Amino acid sequence: MTPDASQALLNPQLWRLEVARRRRQLEELQGYLARMEAEFTALEQQVLAFQASYQQRLGAGWTEVESLQGELLRTLEGLARADGAPLPPVPPQRRQQALPQLPPAVPWPEAPPQEAELAAPSLKDLHRRAAMRLHPDRASNEIDRQRREGLMRDANLAYADQDRATLEALLIAAGESPQRLGGFDIHAHWRWLERCEQLAQGRLRLLRAHLVLLRQHPVTVFAEHVERARGRGLDALAIMELRLRAQAQELRRQLYIGERLQPRSPLSRDFLAQWQARWGEAPTTGPAHAKGLRGPGGLKGERAASSSS
Repeated sequence: MTPDASQALLNPQLWRLEVARRRRQLEELQGYLARMEAEFTALEQQVLAFQASYQQRLGAGWTEVESLQGELLRTLEGLARADGAPLPPVPPQRRQQALPQLPPAVPWPEAPPQEAELAAPSLKDLHRRAAMRLHPDRASNEIDRQRREGLMRDANLAYADQDRATLEALLIAAGESPQRLGGFDIHAHWRWLERCEQLAQGRLRLLRAHLVLLRQHPVTVFAEHVERARGRGLDALAIMELRLRAQAQELRRQLYIGERLQPRSPLSRDFLAQWQARWGEAPTTGPAHAKGLRGPGGLKGERAASSSS
């Protein structure tokens, strides 16, 4: 229980206002969370739509290129084994990077009933309860009697003035349960508010982290480059499609040559050394919109761009 809650128990009007204020703050935070959830979902849908478009246009091209690379690798391995040379390195492969998955939100705990939803006792009933608890005849000694007489005067004046808050405060100070004053359980409300605020703050941190991950994801960055190029009238995916076709054509030509080389010949050794050098290079991890071919061995920027597509 916070210090504010302890003080609120002594002042019904204060705890009504404090709970109402914290409820409004919680509703504002929940609204902000809903907007962030919608922002993450919208960005995720955009990225998924781009992935589908990328796969539709370039998936077959990548499959063909990687199949030809596999055939060429097997041919090179045969030449290397026949010559006793080191096996060629595996050609760079597309890396599969999953999009960040936002965990489902924890359901909000059920809120305690509001005061307005409950049947509150009448002023007459509150005054009767005050008389039962504070009547001087229930005093244990003279000092207690004088104290009770003062409290009963306050209760009678509050009843005459229709001052419900004062009657409730007198009853709570005398040990009356807040629930009996209309069912409004301040302890339950405070626990509920604290739990909801903890859930909201935790969800907020999680959403912010996942939004950063999604915005910085290679597919998101690549999609932004493609969209920016489209704004300049450039179809980046069409250019990549042409490059994939050119690479597949070059791989078919190289495969034709490799299959017809005599093992342990100077030409086969040169051919093997050429591809060991090409595939031995570190895979390109530059921006997805990088221009130019890396040579017959692969595309320079498109392989990194397609890592998650």
